[in-house]
Amino acid sequence: MFTPAEIVIAVVILAALIFVPILRRLLGLIIRLAVFFVAVAIVAAGVTMILNNETIFERPGIGQRVERFLTKNSAAASTTGSGSVTCVMEAPPPPPVTAEAKPRRHAEKKEPQMQITRNDVSKAEPAPLEDVYPELIRRSFPGIPREKLFQLSTDTVNSLGGWKIAKSNPSNFTLDCVYTSRFFKFEDDVRITVEPSGDIDVCSRSGLARPGTTSLLRYFPGDLGSNVGHIKQFYEALEPKMDEVYKEEQDKQNAKKPPQH
Repeated sequence: MFTPAEIVIAVVILAALIFVPILRRLLGLIIRLAVFFVAVAIVAAGVTMILNNETIFERPGIGQRVERFLTKNSAAASTTGSGSVTCVMEAPPPPPVTAEAKPRRHAEKKEPQMQITRNDVSKAEPAPLEDVYPELIRRSFPGIPREKLFQLSTDTVNSLGGWKIAKSNPSNFTLDCVYTSRFFKFEDDVRITVEPSGDIDVCSRSGLARPGTTSLLRYFPGDLGSNVGHIKQFYEALEPKMDEVYKEEQDKQNAKKPPQH
């Protein structure tokens, strides 16, 4: 319930807006500006999603996609396609070594543990249906040598407009790429890793989320679907190449079979 004082203040403000011409015009201007900026934001979001070949009308639904596109600035493929998986490209700093933690001279050497560079929650349990994004389901190509998968991934990136390989590391089968948007020249970071199992992992992060970024746009947490779009674009361009490889292998196997009489 409103207090008498709050009711009086509301009445005074309403009367002022009705009977004072300057305040009435100011209110009208504020409303028009608000409508204008909302319309511009809707158009910008629509154009961005179109350029990224993304839409809010696919699984897991309009509400989930709108929320993700406006609140997350990265995306990563996973076994379940969970939208909760985020992309963190910097390895966490090693813990400080204290006097108690120093190994003894004759202690057995331990293998260094692999740094986790992304937040993959999909390994624990399947993602709920309301969190599954088809574009984010990790693609697997068993039976193809890892070196071949890495070369095909490289060829795929080189064939995509706006993509550039910033660093290629054949020793760990990783490609660090930069995607530059066509009109606004925004840069996004994409990391592609070929796993020994034949999985090709893709992780994409907005350049505005890089550590040390000074742009004011860094305070806007959403990517409008761009990072999901990068992962989708890469997989869609890669899969036809893989189909050709499997077809060639099948043709070789058929050629080895003895002719039937």
